[in-house]
Amino acid sequence: MKARDFEKAIEALGVNGLEITKFSYDINGGVAAVYGRMGESTFLMWDRNGRGFGISLNFDLEGVEPPRYPEYLNYDRDADFDLKFD
Repeated sequence: MKARDFEKAIEALGVNGLEITKFSYDINGGVAAVYGRMGESTFLMWDRNGRGFGISLNFDLEGVEPPRYPEYLNYDRDADFDLKFD
């Protein structure tokens, strides 16, 4: 899949406040994973097949900052965010 395919499928979810933050590519130039976030504390990830994963973090503690590298978070499977490609 190409990045544009993922962008269109994520847009089709119709989720307000959802933004793509990073694309990860495989050795052949195809998309291996896509990372996004909703608001300040919900992070999402889609694998190359469009399966959705998510995690919510609590940043209420003073001095705790959002992660720099979302690809290292422990995501849980979340079928609500599965993508459908045309």
